[in-house]
Order: sequence, then C-alpha cells, then structure tokens
Amino acid sequence: MHYLPILAQIAVIYLVAAASPGPNFFMVTQLSLAGRRALGAASALGVCTASMLWVTLAMLGLAAVLQRLEWLYTGVRVAGALYLIYFGIKLLRSSTRRSLVPHAPGHGIEPVAHDAAAWLRAYRSGFVTCVTNPKSCAFWTSVFAAMFPKHPPIWFYGAVFATIGSLSASWYCGMAFMFATERTQRGYRKLRRPIDAFCGAALVGLGAKLVAER
Repeated sequence: MHYLPILAQIAVIYLVAAASPGPNFFMVTQLSLAGRRALGAASALGVCTASMLWVTLAMLGLAAVLQRLEWLYTGVRVAGALYLIYFGIKLLRSSTRRSLVPHAPGHGIEPVAHDAAAWLRAYRSGFVTCVTNPKSCAFWTSVFAAMFPKHPPIWFYGAVFATIGSLSASWYCGMAFMFATERTQRGYRKLRRPIDAFCGAALVGLGAKLVAER
C-alpha cells in the first residue's frame, strides 16, 4: 500500500478544515488583534496542542469511543459552547467601551509580550477552545474512519502526527502574526468596536448552535 498519498490527503483535508472560520479562527484572531504578537502566537500554540491531542486520541481509537459515549460527548460539547458564549459576551461588552487600549476581554491580558501569566492565559484560551470543540472529535473520527489505513507501519503514525502538528502550528501562528502586524493593529484600533461586536456575536452564535445541537 502506498501511504504517502493517504498522508497527503489527510493533510489537505485538515488544511481545508483549519481554513474554515470557526471557534479556533475567532479565538486566535481576536487575541492577536487585542494583544501583542506573542499573545496571538500563544493562543495559536494552544490550538495546535489541542489539535495534536485530538490526533493522538483518533489514532488510538479513543475519539470514536468518546463519540459513542453520548453523556460524555454532550458534556464536552456543552462545556465548549458555554466557554464560547462566555468569551463572546466579554467581546460584546468590550465593543461598548470607548477605550482604545487593546486588551483581551475576559482574560485580563495586558499587551505585555513578556508577561508569563498573560502568555499562559492566551495559551489556555486557544487550548480550551479547540479541545472542547466537539467538531474536532467528529472531524478526526470521520477522517480516520474513512482514510486511515488498517494496520499501518509505525512510521506512518509518526508521519501523521508530525504533518498535522507542523501544519497546525504554521497555519495558526501565521494567522496570529498576520493579525498582529502594526498595519493590522492600526486598522483594528479604528474599527475595534464593530470588530469586537462581530467576533463576539459570532462566538455567541457558535456557542448557541452547539448547545442547540443534538
């Protein structure tokens, strides 16, 4: 069996999924806009870590087990939904304030790049958003059920892990850096309130959608 084409197909499907706007996208971009580059990168690395956790669970077959345990799956879904709604409400409240000092609503993150506590809070935000997203469980379960070969060699597991890890880090860190550039920051300061309102409403909507799903 030729494993490289299968690896390439998994990589392409992951990139398509990562490029689709969702909780991970809004979390990383908002923290990048509201803080400094290091904080955006920290949230991106949090998303990447959670993605790698989902990949590992999927390769071990645990993601499929989680999806079959309805009560546990529902708990993860509701927890993720409530977190998104909470963060979205903080952004909506931020959009009503006139302060021009960028910050990450609800997390107390000041724009100090070398503040370890702020970095950890940004990392946690990205990690929690991704790891509690039931779409990640469903995505990796379906991808591996449809594409992952039976009884692959050991190196293939490592190749999948390394490929998804590098793609996740490159995509989300690149996105964080793009939204943290000085030019983007200037535009954000001018449009901070409508941008915060839009991102907040989007996160609340995503959270409400997750709560309503069966």
